[in-house]
Amino acid sequence: MPRSSLPASASRRTRPAGAALFLAALVASSAPATAQEPNFGRATAMTGSTLVIGQPVNWYGPGVVYTYAPDGSGSWMAQSTLAAPDSSRMDDFGRALALEGDRLVVGAPRKRDGTGVVYVFNRSDASAAWILEDVLEPSGSADHREYGSALALSGDRLLVGSPAVEGAGVVYAFQRGSDGWALEHTIRAPRDAAMFGAALSWLGDRVLVGAPASNGQVGGAYVVERSAEGWGTPQAVVLSGDFPERAGIGTSVLLRGNGGVVGAPGAAAAYRIAEGDGGGWMIAEALGPADDPPGSGFGFSLAESDGELWVGAPGVGGGNGRVYRFVADASGAWSAAEGVDPDDTSGASWPLGFGYSMAAADGRAVIGMPTRDFGEGRAMVLSRAADGWQADDVLEGEIFRIGSQLETGQLCEDGAMTEFPCTNMEMVAHIQVDDLGGERGVWVNDVWGWTDPMTERNYALVARRDGASFVDVTDPASPRVLGNLPRTEGSRPSVWRDIKVIDTHAFIVADGAGQHGMQVFDLTRLRDVTGEPVVFDPDYTYTNMASAHNVVADPETGFLYIVGANSGGETCGGGLHIVDANEPLDPTFAGCYHDTGSPGSRGYTHDAQCLVYRGPDEEYAGRRLCIGSNESEINIADVTDPENTATVARMSYPSVAYAHQGWFDEEQRYFYMNDEGDETAGNVERTRTIVWDLTDLDDPVVANMYLGPVPASDHNLYVVGDYMYQSNYGSGLRVIDISDRENPVEIAHFDSAPYNDDGPGFSATQSGAWSNYPFFGNGLVIFTSVREGLFIMRVRPPIS
Repeated sequence: MPRSSLPASASRRTRPAGAALFLAALVASSAPATAQEPNFGRATAMTGSTLVIGQPVNWYGPGVVYTYAPDGSGSWMAQSTLAAPDSSRMDDFGRALALEGDRLVVGAPRKRDGTGVVYVFNRSDASAAWILEDVLEPSGSADHREYGSALALSGDRLLVGSPAVEGAGVVYAFQRGSDGWALEHTIRAPRDAAMFGAALSWLGDRVLVGAPASNGQVGGAYVVERSAEGWGTPQAVVLSGDFPERAGIGTSVLLRGNGGVVGAPGAAAAYRIAEGDGGGWMIAEALGPADDPPGSGFGFSLAESDGELWVGAPGVGGGNGRVYRFVADASGAWSAAEGVDPDDTSGASWPLGFGYSMAAADGRAVIGMPTRDFGEGRAMVLSRAADGWQADDVLEGEIFRIGSQLETGQLCEDGAMTEFPCTNMEMVAHIQVDDLGGERGVWVNDVWGWTDPMTERNYALVARRDGASFVDVTDPASPRVLGNLPRTEGSRPSVWRDIKVIDTHAFIVADGAGQHGMQVFDLTRLRDVTGEPVVFDPDYTYTNMASAHNVVADPETGFLYIVGANSGGETCGGGLHIVDANEPLDPTFAGCYHDTGSPGSRGYTHDAQCLVYRGPDEEYAGRRLCIGSNESEINIADVTDPENTATVARMSYPSVAYAHQGWFDEEQRYFYMNDEGDETAGNVERTRTIVWDLTDLDDPVVANMYLGPVPASDHNLYVVGDYMYQSNYGSGLRVIDISDRENPVEIAHFDSAPYNDDGPGFSATQSGAWSNYPFFGNGLVIFTSVREGLFIMRVRPPIS
């Protein structure tokens, strides 16, 4: 039900942290664009004859704006795609929109190294092409971050919000004259305002300005009047009563009739404002969702349609979102809100963000879902029917990819292969993410391999955020996708999904996925796939744990070691959860290894290599050992008896940040370990690999710390013979010669993420190489790159 005129108890409630995430995203939006940001549907605008939708942050393409027009049946049909005349990758074009008649204004707040640009387009009529009319840039040396993040258009006048200027924000007023558009006036923020200009609404001679970081993050809103003398001084809307911290008042604003509405997603409220008898502005009523879901973000967006007030709550349902419709009765009182839900609330894809943006006109509406499809985004269009509103369609934009020009047999020439930097590598085949199966926009992560002991066919087992793909790579130049194993029903998509193999069965875990467990899949089923790719069910799901970071296999003994288990069943404190998988369709829990007895150890194992030891330390010959990368140290565990495990040794190393993963050489003397965090922490200047001499397992010694040629963060590495294969996020696959075990030398590389500039950073939020599998025995190495797909490569001479 609507809240009455601001009861103190309602206004004082502090919302769960999730409710403030949308405000936090807004406040942080002046940072460089990242691939995880909301995309298609982040901004929307509509008239009776035109729909425009922004898609500003394409990782491998420029920001674009899609325009639509209704066809004969009233359905929205794609009309054109606009980009900036100086377009560039992820240039933020389309993050803000304003549309009136035959004029369209597009904001690109982070273009030109963050100073922002606004583009004005016009057309002669609704069927004509959009033509660039003018480019409006900020002037002077002020902090113009977020210039153009809010726009309002009225005839030949335009307002541009620039909420970072002078630490408080300003609104620039432009007017179009005979010589084009020119700055008419600067509306400056009052004292105590912050992020003034982050939201704008214009009706007649009145403008409502949002300033959601004002008053110590509580937020605020201001009314500005225009008269014949020009623009007046902003009047603050009086905030009476108590409000939660980070209420975000002014995140969205809407003028309607003689008053307006101000959204406050951190308070899960939309405040109706009115002019008092004395001329000041004040809150007259607080509206909220009747169901009051936690973390709803109610008030993040606002729209009006035929007298109805629509309020977006993109945080409802864990981020799937909902829109609430309020209708005023004859007395002006608001009815109880009716919910409008997205077409898919099954959680099948990344949180949808339904209600992040909205626009409505003439019995039509559009609701943005910019976080759907793993951040690619979609938008739902609706229309009013006799019995209420109905969803007509779900629109989507293009997903930009790279790699279409790669060809089988291509070699590195002059340090590159098409746009991919490389040396001494041959392209055997490349499969785009879209062609591996799974949901729209999905990313890949881990990869493993399997050679069928009966047929000797080779298969790539590719982990995706939403499941796993099986690819026949026996003919590596013509790989064939055989099928898809979706994630466990009811579990969430995951950034981390890992696969290992024992004999003829694959074992799959996922981290942060809820009730996922460990899937078991009989790989011999792949022998029977002859036609189109198959959607498989698992043969068994092990449920003695729910989510885990990784699974380690010792094929010789038939034991698995689930690491980083963190929910459900027996987690073993995040250490080694030991499973006897000798009966693969009936795996059984065998014990734990979790060492917290030593000072500074919390017992968490991030990854490990587990094997029957045959190295130089005769004391442990034939013992089952796990060499763990345990965040701050190398950890050697004796797991010969799963019910009586023991620590052999544990040792840290200089400038540790996050001991991530590692692998033995074939003699089991040297162990090569990567540290995932030392590059981003600034502990080292270039990618570092720690070379451990484990001649004496009781006394691990750092023999060397190899520094690669670039500062990219390292992820997974594996060793075959004298080669070490590293998947290093932003610098791709690196091939290292370790014939001199203590002095590695890089001999080849292929950068699958050419726009990361080889810098530190993580594939989970950007792009780049995740893992590799070099164990097929035919000289091939397969590796995954999260946005770029599966690569099948071969190291080629000359090696220099």
